[in-house]
Amino acid sequence: MTVPEEPPVMPTADEVAARADAPRVVRISFWVLVAAGVSGIVGAVLFLALRADWARLRVERAPELRLSDVQANATTLSWWLVIGTVTFLGFFVLLSTQARRGVRKARTLLLVVGVFATLFEYSIGRVTVYGLFSALLTVVGVGLLFFKSARPFYPHDGER
Repeated sequence: MTVPEEPPVMPTADEVAARADAPRVVRISFWVLVAAGVSGIVGAVLFLALRADWARLRVERAPELRLSDVQANATTLSWWLVIGTVTFLGFFVLLSTQARRGVRKARTLLLVVGVFATLFEYSIGRVTVYGLFSALLTVVGVGLLFFKSARPFYPHDGER
């Protein structure tokens, strides 16, 4: 009498994750990118709360400006910062999670989003030091994904 073979069982997500654990630089990159997004949000929220003081200081430095115009610009700028940094944090978390799973496309998209986030934080977000710090963390986080130790984790030619 022959024993019937058991059908193959599909592994759970935890089993797959345990087999293909991301290299250390990829895991660090995830947290650096999350820190970049959080830093940008902290700076944006602080600027939102202190925008009246910022506008007053701008008018003191340049008396030809009208306070009402500068306050209106500060309000618009602060909301752009909040919306932009929350959006970039969402992209960082979403794409970094995929990059930790070894998805090569996520790493490429993180490079593109990272360039836009860095330009955004350096141009608009530099009203606070948190914006500049966020831009620096973004460059470091994306750069970690391209280290030599991380490259083998991202297969070529659709292997994964």
